[in-house]
Amino acid sequence: MSIALWLFVSLPLFAGVQDAKTAVRGSEKVRILLLVDCSRSMWERWQSDSKIKVTQRVLLHFLDSVPDNSGVEVAMRVFGHLNQNSYGTRLECPFEPNNHYQLQSKIKTLVPNGGCSAATALDGAVGDFPVGDSSRNVIFVITDGSNGGSNICEVAGKIQQSGRVVRTFILNIAAGTRKNATLDCAGTVIPIENEESFAGELQQLFHAARSESRVTVCLTTGEGEKYVDDVPVVFYDRQNRKPVYTRIYAGRRAADTLTVDPLIDYDVEVNTRPSIVFRNRTFRADRVYTLASVVEEGRLCVRREDKRVVWSVPDYPVVVRQSGKAEMAGTQMLGDSVKYLAGVYDVEILSTPPIAINNVEIRKDAVTELAIPAPGMLMIERMKARRQVSVFEMRDGRMQLVREFVPNPAGENLILMPGDYILLVRPSAKEKNRETRSLSATIASGKQTAIKIE
Repeated sequence: MSIALWLFVSLPLFAGVQDAKTAVRGSEKVRILLLVDCSRSMWERWQSDSKIKVTQRVLLHFLDSVPDNSGVEVAMRVFGHLNQNSYGTRLECPFEPNNHYQLQSKIKTLVPNGGCSAATALDGAVGDFPVGDSSRNVIFVITDGSNGGSNICEVAGKIQQSGRVVRTFILNIAAGTRKNATLDCAGTVIPIENEESFAGELQQLFHAARSESRVTVCLTTGEGEKYVDDVPVVFYDRQNRKPVYTRIYAGRRAADTLTVDPLIDYDVEVNTRPSIVFRNRTFRADRVYTLASVVEEGRLCVRREDKRVVWSVPDYPVVVRQSGKAEMAGTQMLGDSVKYLAGVYDVEILSTPPIAINNVEIRKDAVTELAIPAPGMLMIERMKARRQVSVFEMRDGRMQLVREFVPNPAGENLILMPGDYILLVRPSAKEKNRETRSLSATIASGKQTAIKIE
């Protein structure tokens, strides 16, 4: 897809898109690095002249269109031009204000000569951007695609993870309508069919680099009323998985419109339980978008049966997952009443041993209550020697390991959920010829059970 289509034809969102005034990012400096291919293949004929001559004409015209004092700085790194046997690359014109004359002079003198790869040039590109400022950094790679380099994916991944470059665009000249699959991992590849589209794509990229988009998150109930809770919203860069923008959706206030970078593809996460995620969203330059979703929630409360005990009872954490899924939808403590999206969940209470309750339905605008029994206490009386003890619960005819520990010889108490248990007691070092002993114990809710280990 051409950059013109990429910028002006995006996936439809849940609500309509309307025009907004062009918004030039005046407070943020934009830096564009031109990465120009000057390998020998650029001498080949394309359109009205050789590839290098066409490239020179288009770049000179592009620089003429970059206004002075626009908040945009342009630099140029070239690869394949040093000498026939060199595989090097060089920053020929660094980032400086009002350097158009130097750029134009250098472009006019470009002579394809060597065989340096785009991967080698990209590897040095991140260091061309000044360190320590908040500029919006973009790379435009201009190449005929014949020498990407075998490690270009690795190099591109390093650039993405650095967080210093917003996006890398690869203008693949003389590609016709074909996409060069070897370059896909390095950035957004734009096949250039002809000289006219070459110039047009550069202009569209330049416009996008200086523009912004606006996005409003709109949450409603099933009845169409506004969702009134406050909930965090995070915009992640889909390329490097890093958070770019964060907002608190404030349901009791007017909708908050967020300004975002149109060069980035986003995953937008609304942090309900579980999260509502808008995946692979592209926001075109100078438009206003609405991300809309219906939120239907109920509450889950897990409580303990009320039994009077004379010891301190732990406040167990509760883990909630959507039924059949491994990732957590949320966590809470015993006794809390917490909102979740209406649906079916698997609930695990982290008692000793844990209790799993699957296929729990949480209904819209309702409270789902789960009750677990109060634990009991296993009292291990004073021992003559320290011993290794393994505690098993008998469940469905099988022994499930609960805990392995060395009790205090003076005595120790374990808080356990009701059930039948087996304790395996290893002999001490002095009793190495003695067999492992097995002791049984039944724990009742709210009751104390004493056991003696000889």
